[in-house]
Amino acid sequence: MKNNIMIIVVVTVVAIAVIMTVILASVSNSSGKTTSDGSDPSYSSTAPNGTDPYPNGGESSGGNTPGTTPNGDSYDAAAVEGIVATANSLIGVPFEENGATPDGFDNSGFIYYVLRENGYLTCPRTTEGQAKMGATLKLSELKRGDLAFFKNEDDTFPGFGGIYIGGGKMIACLMPGTGVKEVDITTPYYSSSFFCGISLS
Repeated sequence: MKNNIMIIVVVTVVAIAVIMTVILASVSNSSGKTTSDGSDPSYSSTAPNGTDPYPNGGESSGGNTPGTTPNGDSYDAAAVEGIVATANSLIGVPFEENGATPDGFDNSGFIYYVLRENGYLTCPRTTEGQAKMGATLKLSELKRGDLAFFKNEDDTFPGFGGIYIGGGKMIACLMPGTGVKEVDITTPYYSSSFFCGISLS
């Protein structure tokens, strides 16, 4: 009789263990489910502001729409438009020495803020560092979303820069007493002062 009771107890315990294992396995599978391409459907490839956090082709760049430049090069259209949209949204913010927030920007602080908001988390804080971020371009090679840098008196260093938006214009925060604004860089002053362009795509 005792042997029968022991067998029943053991069988019951084993049955409960098997049921619990099946339940835990199904819960684990449902929380880690993937789509048909193996990706996690709960993972978003965009940053909170709607742009790709890896605009240079990092691990989550697959959701962006490719485009082409006038010379046929490909670029990441969504990343470019994110940069330009952020720059546009800041027009009118005043110049502030050492500023790098929407309360106020200095020249490099504006570029720093816009790029970091769009996933370029390693963007340098200085103009000189920003002018080394990517492939160097001539003035005629600039495309929407690139960086444009200009010299002051010293030909060896960029004095200031901005974000090129196409049509011969950039958005920049240039000097005390001004704010973030569109600037026409086709004028003789800017043409003769051009230091370099930087391609981020």
